[in-house]
Amino acid sequence: MLPLDQGIRNEILTAQGNIVISASAGTGKTHTTIERIIKDSEENKGYQTFAAITFTRKASKEIIKRLGPKKGEGFVGTNDNFIWLEIIQPFMYDVFGKDFKKEIKPDFSDENQINTFQQGIEKVRNTSLMCKYSNVRENFAFQLALKIIKKSHSCRRYLKSKYYRLYVDEYQDSDVDMHNFFMYLSDELKIPLFIVGDSKQSIYRWRGAYSDGFKELMEKEVFNDFELYHNFRSNRVIQNYSNIFMEEVRKHYHYTEFNNEVILYKYNNEHEAAEYINSWLDVNKKCAFLNFSNANAERWSQHLNNVGIPFVFIPGSPLDRTNLESEHIWIVRSIAHYLLQHRYSEYDFMDEIPMPEAYRISEIRKRLVNIMNAKNALEQFRNDCLNLYSYLGYNNTVEKIINEIERLYDVVNDKRYTPTYNQDSYELTSGTIHSSKGLEFEQVIINAGDYNFSSGDGINFLHYVAISRPEERLLIIAQNFNIERYKGYIDDAILKTQGLGKNIAIDDVIKIIE
Repeated sequence: MLPLDQGIRNEILTAQGNIVISASAGTGKTHTTIERIIKDSEENKGYQTFAAITFTRKASKEIIKRLGPKKGEGFVGTNDNFIWLEIIQPFMYDVFGKDFKKEIKPDFSDENQINTFQQGIEKVRNTSLMCKYSNVRENFAFQLALKIIKKSHSCRRYLKSKYYRLYVDEYQDSDVDMHNFFMYLSDELKIPLFIVGDSKQSIYRWRGAYSDGFKELMEKEVFNDFELYHNFRSNRVIQNYSNIFMEEVRKHYHYTEFNNEVILYKYNNEHEAAEYINSWLDVNKKCAFLNFSNANAERWSQHLNNVGIPFVFIPGSPLDRTNLESEHIWIVRSIAHYLLQHRYSEYDFMDEIPMPEAYRISEIRKRLVNIMNAKNALEQFRNDCLNLYSYLGYNNTVEKIINEIERLYDVVNDKRYTPTYNQDSYELTSGTIHSSKGLEFEQVIINAGDYNFSSGDGINFLHYVAISRPEERLLIIAQNFNIERYKGYIDDAILKTQGLGKNIAIDDVIKIIE
C-alpha cells in the first residue's frame, strides 16, 4: 500500500490535460509542482516550453533554484511579469496602434490610478507607464492582457506555439480578472493549465482575491481535480485542530492520542498571560507569536521580554506599503535586503532585475558598495542610489524615486528593521499573521481576541493560516471576555465534524485552562 496520499501524487504526475490541485498547508505543493515540471520537460521533445507563474519574486526564485539546469528556456516569474513581457509589451501596438510600439513599464503607484479602461489606455499612450484602477477589485493589467489576446491573432498564435503548459501557484489569491485571463488561455487557446491553490489560505480578499474562482475549477468538467491533504509539517493533533474549522478538509479528521499539543488559556491581564507563556514555552525550539496587527505584535513582544523571554518584534517594513507601489519600488526593497539581510549579495540583487542579462554584475556590485558606504550620509546616499536607478534605466520620475530613497534611508538607519530582514535568524518572534505565510515554526502562539469570525473580511482564513503554522504545539490565549466567543467556534467546528460521522469530543483536540 502506498503511504498517505502518495497514490494521489502519482496520479498528479501522470494525468493529462488541465489539472487543479487543492493543497492544504504543509502538503508539499511546491515539491509536487517541481516534480511535474521536470517530468513534462523531460517528455517534451518539441520546440515548446513551459511557464511557471507565481505571485512573488521570492516564490519564483525558489522554483528556479529547485529546477536548476532543468529550467532550460522555461519562463519562471510573477503573474504581472508574465503578461507584461509576453503579451502587453510585444503585442499592445498590434491592437491599439503604432503609438504603443514602444517600451512600456509597469507603475502601480497610487498617483497612477485610473477609473475606466479607456483612461488606462490613454495613460499608457501618454506616459508609457502601466497603471491600476482605484478600485482594488479590478485589475487593469489583466483586463488589458485579455483584450490584447482576444484582438491579436499574432499574440494568440505566439502563445499557443510557445507553451505546452502553464503552471500557476497560489491560485486562490487570483482576482476575477486574473481568473478570466487564465480561463481564456485554457478554454479558447487550449493551453493546458496546472493549477495549485488552497481556498482555506486566501488571506487577500480585501484586495480582490477571488477564491471562488479556484473552487469553480475543482468542479469544472475539463479539469482533473486532486486534493493533497497530508500536512507533512505539523503533527496529527495540529492537523486535526486546523482541519475541523474548514469545511473542505473537515472530513480528514482522524482520532489520535492527544497530549496537550493544543491549549486554550484564559487570562485576566496581559502580564498573567506572559507568565503562563513563560511556563508553557520550550525556549530550545522556534516559536512565533502571530498577531493581527503590528501594534499588537510589538506590545506582546514587550510583555514577553518583561517576564524574561526574549521575543523579537518583527515590524512590517515601510518599504512594503502598497502606497509606494511603482515600476521601480523593487530597487529600494532589494537595496534594503542588501544592506540589512545577512547573506544577501549582489547576485541576489541581480535575481530581482526584470531582465538581468542587460547588466553586468561588476557594475551592480560597485554601485551597491557605494550605497553601503554612504548609508549614514543622506545626500551622498541619495546620489549613489540615483546612480543605480539610472544604470537600471529608471531616471524619468526623479521626484518619486527620491521619495523612495529617503524612505529607504530611514529604514536602513533604524535598527528596529534589522529583524524584519532577518526573521529566520531569530528563534522567538512576534509578528503578524500575514508575515508568517510560507514560514514554519515548531511552536505558535495566537490571541483569540484577534478572531471574530462574524466580522467577515476572511478572518476565518487568517485563523486557519495561523493555526496550521506550528509543527508541534499551539497555544491560544484568550482574555476573559473573548474566551466564550472562541469556545463557541470550537463547539461549532466539533458539531460539524460529528455531523460527518466522526467520533470527536472537545478533549480530543484541545485542552482548555480557565
